[in-house]
Amino acid sequence: MSENNDLYENDEPTVADEQFYERADEFINLANQLSDSTHQVSHLTTEPGKVSASFMYANARYSVWNAACSYQQSTDFNADRQVILEYYMEQFKIMLEDNLDEYHENFESYFPKSETEEVKRFV
Repeated sequence: MSENNDLYENDEPTVADEQFYERADEFINLANQLSDSTHQVSHLTTEPGKVSASFMYANARYSVWNAACSYQQSTDFNADRQVILEYYMEQFKIMLEDNLDEYHENFESYFPKSETEEVKRFV
């Protein structure tokens, strides 16, 4: 392992700054726009599942770029491949579990029953 492995040892997800959730909301707003057929860039609009897949791909690509920026040599970067994978996968798992719990606890208020079937929006 390279000397950069301490970058990936944080077991607890932390909110690094006050704008953490604001930035997340901006990404979510863009995802909602891309699943809205009235969005100004209509050739990019699609169903929420496809938007989610693009969102995950973008996050993975950006995360790898972020990790790579802390290395001087590709051999060190490659040596830490498993550490990097485990770090990001564990962080995503924690965040996914937290959101699953929140949606379970608030499901009825997020998705109240209605007479008509309407498109669900992220809340």
